[in-house]
Amino acid sequence: MFVIGYPPIPWLGIMLIGFAAGKLFELPAAQRKSIFLKIGIASLTLFIIIRSINIYGDSIPWATQKNSLYTFLSFMNVTKYPPSLVFCLVTLGIMFIILSIVEGMKNKFTEITTVYGKVPLFYFLVHWYILHPIMFLIVFLQGYKSADLLFGFNLGRPKGISGVNLWYTYLIWIGVVIILYPLCKWYDTKKIIKRKNG
Repeated sequence: MFVIGYPPIPWLGIMLIGFAAGKLFELPAAQRKSIFLKIGIASLTLFIIIRSINIYGDSIPWATQKNSLYTFLSFMNVTKYPPSLVFCLVTLGIMFIILSIVEGMKNKFTEITTVYGKVPLFYFLVHWYILHPIMFLIVFLQGYKSADLLFGFNLGRPKGISGVNLWYTYLIWIGVVIILYPLCKWYDTKKIIKRKNG
């Protein structure tokens, strides 16, 4: 069996959308806001249509559950690895709508989030090297030894029950985001200096 968990073509397509969207930032703010909103609504509408048909667009079909909340969660349970069509539509659709809402907004929150947005690849690569040692620390504290770790598709997690509950996961996530803020700010400053020095 040959498994590709991180296929380059869908992710390349998403990255190219980002490059193509760069041109939109040269337009007047009001026009850009309108375009972002239209793209977002169109993406989410297409997501709802394709997901409702339940034949194409994701490898995991949704199903009616015991109540409407669980049915909604089943509907929203889309595949990220590899990214399905409906995953791309819902995430990019929401992103474009958020962009249209925050266009022109200036406050402390946007000032902070812009720091991360200016260095996304740096953030992605560094967060990986912070989260993995945290994962190893957790499994070792839970009594596992290095011989128990399984690498490959399992990324070093041991066989059996390990990890922490969802609330701890949120705390770890928030902690990593906070830790990375000064690093991202520093890296962005280095980029600006390098650009100026040409």
